[in-house]
Amino acid sequence: MTTLTGRHVRTISGYVATLLAYPRWYIDREVDFTNCHLQGRFDEEDTVCAACHFGRACRWLSLHRLAPTVDTPLPELVDALQTAVTYVRRECADATGHPRECDCDTCEWLQEASAFLRTHRHKT
Repeated sequence: MTTLTGRHVRTISGYVATLLAYPRWYIDREVDFTNCHLQGRFDEEDTVCAACHFGRACRWLSLHRLAPTVDTPLPELVDALQTAVTYVRRECADATGHPRECDCDTCEWLQEASAFLRTHRHKT
């Protein structure tokens, strides 16, 4: 796996960057930007964005639409991951058809990302 450093060495930052790819895809797929006057580019000062049902997801996606760079600090990556886990978990809980032992891509990502956050919560 190529990491943020461009080498084939596994780093914590590279691992978190890899984990962040799934929520980018998930949110981009789940959020309907069809009627968005900003085409999914969240604006803090826009009253329409503030009232939009997809506001939190759109805000996250706007901040993290691009893959992180090698200069992105690990605490920022971990914070983005925590926010993504919270959002995806809430959306997954609202959806039906996810039994306790579900092995869909979303549930597997949630398990992996949550495990990482549990083991690294005091290390950043």
